[in-house]
Amino acid sequence: MSDLLFRPLEAGEFHLFHRYGPLPASGVGARVLPFEELGYRPGWVWVALRGDEVVARAGFWGPQGAGHPISLDWFDPGHGPDRIEVGAALLRVANAALFPPGDGAQAGERPEYHLFLPGDWHERPDALADATDRISAAEQAGWRRSVERLNLRWTPEDGLPPRSARLTFTPADDDEQVLGLLARITEGSLDAWDRRTRAEKGARETAKGTLTGLAGLAGGRARWRLARDASGDLVGIVMPTRNDRSATVGYVGVDPAHRGHGYADDLVTEALHIFVAEGEPQVNDNTDVGNTPMAASFARLGYRVTGRRLILI
Repeated sequence: MSDLLFRPLEAGEFHLFHRYGPLPASGVGARVLPFEELGYRPGWVWVALRGDEVVARAGFWGPQGAGHPISLDWFDPGHGPDRIEVGAALLRVANAALFPPGDGAQAGERPEYHLFLPGDWHERPDALADATDRISAAEQAGWRRSVERLNLRWTPEDGLPPRSARLTFTPADDDEQVLGLLARITEGSLDAWDRRTRAEKGARETAKGTLTGLAGLAGGRARWRLARDASGDLVGIVMPTRNDRSATVGYVGVDPAHRGHGYADDLVTEALHIFVAEGEPQVNDNTDVGNTPMAASFARLGYRVTGRRLILI
């Protein structure tokens, strides 16, 4: 690979990113928005060049104001017989440059790799092959599989379920109360992020991460609701919000003492009523493939699977 040049693209050079060619016909890597509307920054988009030919490309992303990327969410390793090695080398070089020692970032830190996939990618040979190329190159560069998630969408045309008659909802504006509930919810959680973070940092820090992350989204926290049953017991929380593109049920959880009653349906339904009252045209959510109770709840409420996302860390 001595004939390859790996380098970032600066302002005015993004046309080189498109010289690679289109995304695979299988739909692997396809995004809802075009590249130009996804907010990629100069210096965070990298290409592998063989002469004038772009043979691999990678787009790292972070929100405005972030000093370092938080995700790798566009990656094409190429088409040649050495595509896995070329793709892995591009990721290693780019990641080392984006996370150097001595500037507040941990040297060698890897942002999550989000690989966007068709809903049926496991069953289609073309999609499976395209996904396997990207996964293999990323794994060779040091990433490892973490979790696969369902991407889901609900619109008012899918039918608005009736509001809960068994729960009462109030604003979730007391941080200590919210943190205590969120910490309890991590016990026995089927969410991969909750489980991993709880194992690494404990329940309280996991709860803080959830609260801080969601409060920092564009939608703020005015829509967050605590839920109580007829006896006044606090049974769960739903944290509807907005990200940069659409409404989303940022978090939904039921206290372990009150699981098994289908309260997730009530919680998500409350969020949908809030969004409909505000005129939101669609709600986009996701859940881990392994979180079958939550996936079933979304399905009962009319959500449709729009694709899948494999996360490597």
